[in-house]
Amino acid sequence: MVNRLSGVKPTTAFTSSKSPQSDPIDYSNDTIRKVFDDDVFWHNFQKSKSTAWSMVGLEQKETGLFRNPYLTSPSGLRKFSHDSSRKAQQILSELVAPQTDEGLKKYIATLDRLSDILCRVIDLAEFIRVAHPSRAMVTAAQECHEEMFEFMNILNTNIHLYENLHKVLNTERIRSALTDEEVQVGEILLADFLKSGITMDDETRNDFINISQRIAVLGQHFANGVGEPESDHTLIPAADMKGTDTHLLSQIPMDIRRRNYKIPTQGFLAHAVLRSSPNESVRKRVWIGLHSTSKSQVAVLEDMLRHRGILARVLGRDSYSSYQLEEKMAKKPTHVLDFLKKLAQETKKHACGELRSLATLKQRQLGQHHELSDEEVAEFLKPWDRDYFSTIYFASQRTSNQEQLSSYFSLGSVMQGLSNLFSKIYGIQLVPAPLLAGESWSNDVRRLDVVSENEGLIGVVYCDLFQRGGKTPNPAHFTVCCSRKIYADEAPEDLALIQKGTSPLTNEQFQLPVISLVCNFERHGGIGKCLLTLNEVETIFHEMGHAMHSMLGRTALHNTSGTRCATDFVELPSILMEHFAKDARVIQSFARHYLTDEPIPLPLLTKFQEESQFLMHSESYSQIKMALLDQLLHSDAVLSEQFDSTTLYHSLESKLRVFADTESNWQGKFGHLFGYGGSYYSYLLDRAIASKVWDHLFAENPLSRENGEKFKNRVLKWGGSRDPWLCVADVLDTPQISKGDDAAMKLIGETNLSV
Repeated sequence: MVNRLSGVKPTTAFTSSKSPQSDPIDYSNDTIRKVFDDDVFWHNFQKSKSTAWSMVGLEQKETGLFRNPYLTSPSGLRKFSHDSSRKAQQILSELVAPQTDEGLKKYIATLDRLSDILCRVIDLAEFIRVAHPSRAMVTAAQECHEEMFEFMNILNTNIHLYENLHKVLNTERIRSALTDEEVQVGEILLADFLKSGITMDDETRNDFINISQRIAVLGQHFANGVGEPESDHTLIPAADMKGTDTHLLSQIPMDIRRRNYKIPTQGFLAHAVLRSSPNESVRKRVWIGLHSTSKSQVAVLEDMLRHRGILARVLGRDSYSSYQLEEKMAKKPTHVLDFLKKLAQETKKHACGELRSLATLKQRQLGQHHELSDEEVAEFLKPWDRDYFSTIYFASQRTSNQEQLSSYFSLGSVMQGLSNLFSKIYGIQLVPAPLLAGESWSNDVRRLDVVSENEGLIGVVYCDLFQRGGKTPNPAHFTVCCSRKIYADEAPEDLALIQKGTSPLTNEQFQLPVISLVCNFERHGGIGKCLLTLNEVETIFHEMGHAMHSMLGRTALHNTSGTRCATDFVELPSILMEHFAKDARVIQSFARHYLTDEPIPLPLLTKFQEESQFLMHSESYSQIKMALLDQLLHSDAVLSEQFDSTTLYHSLESKLRVFADTESNWQGKFGHLFGYGGSYYSYLLDRAIASKVWDHLFAENPLSRENGEKFKNRVLKWGGSRDPWLCVADVLDTPQISKGDDAAMKLIGETNLSV
């Protein structure tokens, strides 16, 4: 298939007799490596675009971001938002008008189309706010985001939309005429209406609105205060600092009488003391200072949690967690708790085993020699011991060199490896494509067309991966535009705003999914290449897992496309990709020295992987504790007159042990309590499912096409249009978990979190 938008055809492996024309650009598999590793090659690649485009009759001309002609300036972005709002208002007026049976049969599809129009602006604005280098564009995006988000909130409270949708789903002659996907989308939208309190009486509804607004204000206040310590320093008597590195001591301020060191509770000095002080009392006081926050911050948290509990009661739920979980895989707080407790049981024994080496070092320092049981290890090591004894351990154990390892992971070779992997398991390749003038927001952006051996072009990934000033430091995946079916009555001017594809299998046109991956990988001076750490390799594999979900989860409707699925299911494809990134067989298939082209030596890789996984199970156990705390603080306990979040936190830590914290009020620094609110377990659930999928499909052969097709067809292709438990049961060949009940959650909890 020829991509009529870019003039790029598939690589040789995917070329058939149906596309015989020659191509003036080398699209061999090595191209993808060169466009990321060689700026000169990329520049020449871009220069050659006029020749490639002329072959398919596409003029070289200025366009806007993502080939949307509106998006050439901040004013163009505002006009795009304004015109989209006008179209949405027109569709809304049609939806709230009296409906015939034919109108009701199309009702969900029309609602979905309305949602697509709004999300194209909201998702685009969200991306621009984070990644665009122009302050003027960011300001315009913020305005558009707020205006369109407000409009969407108004729609969520429109009683006429709700009543018509309710009628569609509860009138048998109408419902029976709908596709399964339409019913699924209808149920999702109906649940959104109900969560907005649309069926409440006026008094209750006013309470709901006021409480929701109060939660939003408190939540933002809490999030803003997460970084605030209880005090800006911890006082340590000078005599207690004996044995600490003198160079470090010279950097720590002292009081006027030079009797006490004033160790800041923010910045590197406190962590340096934790790593180097042989005095446990010093480490304990510094650790508590780092992990404690102000009483006012804890008060804000508790006020937010109480209001969430009250909101749940207004909605007729026992707790905020119950309210949050209804539309998720877990369904009930009891299911989450059973899963987490089972997972904790499986993980704790591994965590205690790996901590034994640190416990031995502490015993040796204290002159103790008796053997400790697992429970004794958990009690013996304190959270302020971890950094100090880990430093001692690594000083005697570490032999590998990160720079030496990174020499085998140029960004281009990693992207080439990903393309090869997707080709092997999914029959899909990443094909570099030249950019039109104005199509991207930075000269560093690379466009990759996602090409299927059966269907040609199925999506586009814009890769903004190089370090740039003012850019978000955290890796991110943005769905700029979802895949969906093109409707027969869509106006040509609307179709001109999107990138389109056509399936040769069905001859149907669809809106191409457009994804942007944003990372901040550093170019190494002198060589001009990004040489990645093993963690950064895993990061790009993770983010490309999301991208593949968006590419392959092509549904007829926007609301169930790609990653638009349950929030405790959405990380499964990306976490599964981390398993591939850790598999030596996969790594050896692409990791080559950037100078010599020699393959990575297996002993070097194995040694570094062993070191990088040090305390892996302890980290997992810490995440389990945090997920349990999230459940506890969103239970009905918050409505008790005796509610005290610090007491609950210390009680939970005492029961779970393993670096137990019974000294600080760290829960006031746990920022995810606002953003996740009863669903922090989600990442752990997907990690557990991904581990089972890996063991079932790929552990024996990570390049199995048969099992790649199985995962693609039983999980990825559905997006959010199928119950995720049915997908999981299907791909694991375990039908007994298809109901997603308590037994299913417990079974998933019986997992060794190896990634």
